[in-house]
Amino acid sequence: MKQLPAKRDELPSRPITFRAAEDLGALELARLWADSSAWALTDRTQCDELAELAVMSALATWLRRWQPIAIHGAIIAGARPEAVAGALGDTVEAAFERWNEWALVQRDFIVGDKLGITADEYETVASRFGSVGVKLSA
Repeated sequence: MKQLPAKRDELPSRPITFRAAEDLGALELARLWADSSAWALTDRTQCDELAELAVMSALATWLRRWQPIAIHGAIIAGARPEAVAGALGDTVEAAFERWNEWALVQRDFIVGDKLGITADEYETVASRFGSVGVKLSA
């Protein structure tokens, strides 16, 4: 890796901090991450390294935030908790814990007159996890 001093009059074209990257939003981060032309393979500068780290870190944070929503949707659509855990790459218990932390907030979240998730949805998903031996706690 080549280390060059950063040019003072040159602004980076990609975010080099987590906050700046996170502000791009998940979809733009995913596009940037997938764009192989955005990432130099040789003669990388500190800006290249910082930009790659900022983008991957912010994208990982966004995706982790969305995992409980995907877990919820998969269970509601009929997926078994074991299949959800397999897709998550973790245990059924970890999938439940990640979903439950989000769902407890959503169950009480009201926008206008609409709940984030209904009590019936919560009970449906929780009971699906309970049916495979996950210890439920509210």
